[in-house]
Amino acid sequence: MHEAVQRVIDDVLGPLLQSDASTIELVAVDENEVVVRVTGHAAFGVGADYVRTGVIEPALRKVVGDDCAIHIKKTIPTAKRRA
Repeated sequence: MHEAVQRVIDDVLGPLLQSDASTIELVAVDENEVVVRVTGHAAFGVGADYVRTGVIEPALRKVVGDDCAIHIKKTIPTAKRRA
């Protein structure tokens, strides 16, 4: 299942979210749960709730089914400190 979820992220969700200044990363997968991390507009933008519930979750559901829990964590990217 890990490979199938990673393929959806790499081939579909990643490029789609990158076009909206966002990223998605697979954190964990098992038979009962999928955890992904999003940044950018998908995490905190105006339409972030729709992107998570209307785009990311349905795409992952096609791979993992309805019985698997999907957790989408929001992350603020950190900037490197200037020396």
